[in-house]
Amino acid sequence: MQEFLAARRLGIRLRGWLFHLLLSCCLVMGAAPQVLASCAGMVERQRGPSFFHPHVRLASTGNAATGLARDQLRIRFIGHSTFEVESPEGALVHTDYNDYVQGARTPHIVTMNNAHDTHYSVSPDSAIPHVLRGWDPAGGIARHDLRFRDIRVRNVPTNLRDIGGGRLANGNSMFVIEAVGLCVVHISHLHHYLSKDQLRELGIIDVAFAPIDGMWTMSHDELFRVLTDLRARLVIPMHYGSMTGVEAFVARAKKNWPVRWHDSDTITVSLRTVPRKPEVLFLQGR
Repeated sequence: MQEFLAARRLGIRLRGWLFHLLLSCCLVMGAAPQVLASCAGMVERQRGPSFFHPHVRLASTGNAATGLARDQLRIRFIGHSTFEVESPEGALVHTDYNDYVQGARTPHIVTMNNAHDTHYSVSPDSAIPHVLRGWDPAGGIARHDLRFRDIRVRNVPTNLRDIGGGRLANGNSMFVIEAVGLCVVHISHLHHYLSKDQLRELGIIDVAFAPIDGMWTMSHDELFRVLTDLRARLVIPMHYGSMTGVEAFVARAKKNWPVRWHDSDTITVSLRTVPRKPEVLFLQGR
């Protein structure tokens, strides 16, 4: 067991060191955003928490238009299950794009996990270049792997319960947003535990947008099993409206992790600032 833990710690250190070394090299060489994205993709991602090597100093140069350094993502909670994720090169992703809850800016990429009215739009804004649906209208399996500027968005199909209690195979998707060495997952309307294959396909998860309603998506028992399997270091709650549901989630979460409330709807994160150990962070809004 000690040998296993030692090997795992070494793998974690190598992952963080390699990413920051590659990113630093790209910055020194004046690499284009597309090269930065490919450099991040070269790192072999092993399951486990991220590690920032303290001796690697990153250039702070970023994009003046976004105000982000090269290693930062901006996450804004728009409401319900819609988040805006912004990369250093200004790529904007909106999760669960719908006609009820929308952000002030037109995104470049929108994801819609399933055909539920508060999670998708029948007629998305024509100004949005990339609309990614988490289901295949023809009945197949939706597959997306999009690279745009310095960001990558991909999906992992899951099943869905219908109103009558039946199962809709591949009727939903979890979307993974990758940039600056971070992996952010939108758990969405997941209605079951994740299989080993699905966990493997998801890979390392640093930040998880988690539905905490406890009823419409999954029970809190199911959710905490999924969060334990994902091992995300930062859990950001979504998909809630009932304070009873929030209180029940918080009481359960506090048994295992710190729970904090942010003073705004927006945070900026990087590999250096994501908590080393898992914690829950509520953003303003719902």
